[in-house]
Amino acid sequence: MDLDEPLDFENDDPLVNPPATLETRKKKVIGLDDLLSDFYKEKSKIINKENRKRKASKVYDSDEDENGQEALLSKYVHDCQNQMDEIGGEEDVREWGLSMFGDQKTTTPLLLVDLDNCCLLKEFMKNTQLNQVVDVRLDTGGNFLEGLLVNGCLTRLILTCARVDKFICKWTLNLLLYSSKEDLRSAACDFWCSILLSQNEVNGASVEIQWLPKYQELKEALESYGFRINSSQNVELAKTDSESQGPPQNIRAWLKFVAACCQIRCQDPIFSTSQVDEIVEILVWLLLDRGLHGLSLLLHECLISVIGSFKEEEWVLSCTKIANSLASRVPQDMNCLRIVESVSGIDARSKLLRSSISNQMLVVLLDHKGSDANLLSSLMSIKVKEKSCNLMKTYIFLVLAENWLFSSKLVEEKPVLRDMWAVFLRNCSCQINTTDLRPYASKVRTRAAYLLQGCSSN
Repeated sequence: MDLDEPLDFENDDPLVNPPATLETRKKKVIGLDDLLSDFYKEKSKIINKENRKRKASKVYDSDEDENGQEALLSKYVHDCQNQMDEIGGEEDVREWGLSMFGDQKTTTPLLLVDLDNCCLLKEFMKNTQLNQVVDVRLDTGGNFLEGLLVNGCLTRLILTCARVDKFICKWTLNLLLYSSKEDLRSAACDFWCSILLSQNEVNGASVEIQWLPKYQELKEALESYGFRINSSQNVELAKTDSESQGPPQNIRAWLKFVAACCQIRCQDPIFSTSQVDEIVEILVWLLLDRGLHGLSLLLHECLISVIGSFKEEEWVLSCTKIANSLASRVPQDMNCLRIVESVSGIDARSKLLRSSISNQMLVVLLDHKGSDANLLSSLMSIKVKEKSCNLMKTYIFLVLAENWLFSSKLVEEKPVLRDMWAVFLRNCSCQINTTDLRPYASKVRTRAAYLLQGCSSN
């Protein structure tokens, strides 16, 4: 018997040895973890019950919810589109460009080589010793002459002889205007440029040209290319012609030939003054054709040559005449600015023509006839703040007025025009807010602000 063990009656005392069930029950009542666990279990049951009710209700209301969501989405898309249209106000930007060529004639009058008419071949045939070397026969006369033309021997021969007969002139010009072969067309163009520009040589002897073409022949060639030249409605028709074949392949040679003819006009006038006026108009219209955009440099060089061919006493009157004709026919859109920009020379005559065209276009667009001061007053009266104001036309007015005033000495001669111009610029730059979303609002405001800085610095 262990003396340290409790006595039998002590084991029965509940204070000394409490029952296990009571101790376990007390731990369950006062345990915090058990309380939290019970709480979250009850919370989870409530949430699951609510979810089951919500799913059950969606089974019946699914169609109505889908229709409501589609309507709401459609409203959002519509509002977004309206906001994009307002922000993208510059979408009204219109490009320049007209199609000046219609359908070309399918048949072209090519001139055949006739040995009886060609003095050059006759001379070869008469010279037995020379003919044995070159072997010119009746059946090969044309091929022989074409070979001389392409390799440049014909040009050197003519320049050496200082004389070209009528048949050679007509034959080479015919190739220049109508040949579909690039080598013949280019060689004929080089031939004519060489013999024409020989007239300007001071020390060397000029070539005696027994025949020169008339303007009517060049005009007929343009018409065969499909160019609309006389119709008062040709510009509008050109805009809508969808079956146009575009510019012809011979137009490059045509331009070079016209430029060469105008460069010798002072020594040997091939064209009359009225005909040169018409050529200037044709060149400007050609500069509006995007199909000829790759020939812009050649067109500008040709235009400068034609403008420079006028005599001093002819130019002022012709300049006004050309400006009036162009202004009355050009469409009232961005092509107005393109025509002004096409006269891009920095010489005095080009500047005067650019100023005259801009002035006459302003007169037509504003339907105004009066003094220069009254024309600027009409510009100053434009209320750019009003929503009904056509800012695209205002932008055109702005560019045209700039070229009108500053491509000539008009502002220097009349300082009051500079002050009126400054007022118009101030209206355009200050009365149009930066938040204005109308088409061309930003273009008018920024360009006017830029020009106003230059005007105030002067």
